Amino acid sequence: MPFFKAGTGRSALRDSRAAGIEAAEIAKGNVQGKADALLVFSSPLHDHEALVGGIVTVFGDVAMAGGTTAGEISGDGFSENSVVVLALKSDALRFVTDVYTGMRGNEYGCALNFVQAVKGRFHDGNALSLFVFPDGMGGDGVRVIEGLQAGMSHPIEIVGGFLGDNDRFFRTFQYCNGKVYQNAITGLLIIAPSGLDVKTGTGVGSGFASIGNSMCCTESSGNVIEEIDHEPALDLYMELLGEGRSRRLPEVCLEYPFGLIESTAQRPGPPYFQIRCGLSVDYEKKTITLAGAVPKGSAMTLTSGSRGDLINGARTAAERARDCLKGYKPELIVVFSCVGRKIVLGRRVEEEVKVVKEVLGMSTPVIGFYTYGEIGPVDIMTEDLTDVRFHNETLVVWVLGSPYL
Repeated sequence: MPFFKAGTGRSALRDSRAAGIEAAEIAKGNVQGKADALLVFSSPLHDHEALVGGIVTVFGDVAMAGGTTAGEISGDGFSENSVVVLALKSDALRFVTDVYTGMRGNEYGCALNFVQAVKGRFHDGNALSLFVFPDGMGGDGVRVIEGLQAGMSHPIEIVGGFLGDNDRFFRTFQYCNGKVYQNAITGLLIIAPSGLDVKTGTGVGSGFASIGNSMCCTESSGNVIEEIDHEPALDLYMELLGEGRSRRLPEVCLEYPFGLIESTAQRPGPPYFQIRCGLSVDYEKKTITLAGAVPKGSAMTLTSGSRGDLINGARTAAERARDCLKGYKPELIVVFSCVGRKIVLGRRVEEEVKVVKEVLGMSTPVIGFYTYGEIGPVDIMTEDLTDVRFHNETLVVWVLGSPYL
């Protein structure tokens, strides 16, 4: 028997309990029996207690993590107003899930407490990967990442996404072990026994490229940029955009996000950066509010990307994840893509998942969701870029691989 099985199920039924049951039964059939852990991502339009209750009737008392999205991803591609379930079954791997509430106003502390709660239930073996799903309306994503890192005694591969609510930006729901939460962080830790021959890989790509010189954030307050190169931030941004594009603010921010240049990369060549997308502008104060904090003194650049560039960015992410496996066979794919990418790609949004499957295997089980912010490294294959970061308008691909038999 293989050491690991993964099966996915999807339902577009409107009745929440029936949708949970249908997706769970499909996933259960694909793993041919009971599961050891579940990932569940769903539309915010569902009755979440009924949805989760339906899943529990199929799988019983099993470790579960997930929540609501800005769009669901499965082997069928992109969908909305649906629920997707991943069932994990293994006679070797162990799975730990947990949840910690009180995220809003205390992003750092909530993330730190979540990690410590997970670590408290991790007693032996090797931690492979930690999936993290914070409330997408819970505040500054950068502070979440800082809390996660502070809680780790040694580096662990961390990936995930901030949960969403179909682009409404009102409230999100988190799932953990058959219960529904708000204002919380939930997640799942995968643990392997020593000596198990398995590899994981993470790839990150956006497709956005710098279209200007490096600038400096000379004044900021959290995620509000006040000055760039000692000029009012909005004035400089509008000058770079030009009169025509500036008329489409703030929507045009999705097409021309900032790139926060990674200061730890000490090598020649194009800069590495994390995308920071503008959410709103203040014409009176001349400020720009971004989706994540930008510390004063940070080096920045203006970026842009066509729909084709974004698709190629997804392919790059999948190729980087595949390269991490060093020839091992992909057994499971988990994808986190940004709601901003969904909006920019429009009718071409289906192509993101398609190119990921082309790289990692058309028949490999895949699950994921569209997020309000992505969690992953800048480049896990580059020594000084492996730390986890908060991203916008980026696609993160995680893959589990085993030796070819």
